[in-house]
Amino acid sequence: MKSIETQLKQISLNERNPLGDIYLDTDEVCTLLKVCKRTLQKYRDESCISFIQLGGKTLYKTSDIVEALEKNYQPALTNV
Repeated sequence: MKSIETQLKQISLNERNPLGDIYLDTDEVCTLLKVCKRTLQKYRDESCISFIQLGGKTLYKTSDIVEALEKNYQPALTNV
């Protein structure tokens, strides 16, 4: 999780747009999350991750990716 956040921050510093958020394409998100395109499609179909379709291209806001990761975070069980 921290590694993904670090990568997103690096992207954010290098490619900030005037609207204040960064948009990644499908290949970038697959690489970032270490999933295949079919898995990412499943996440879209199940409304696990928000996306924008514009002119045949699918884009993802970095803030939406972080939100989806945090929403689905499962803390480790502790043996107390």
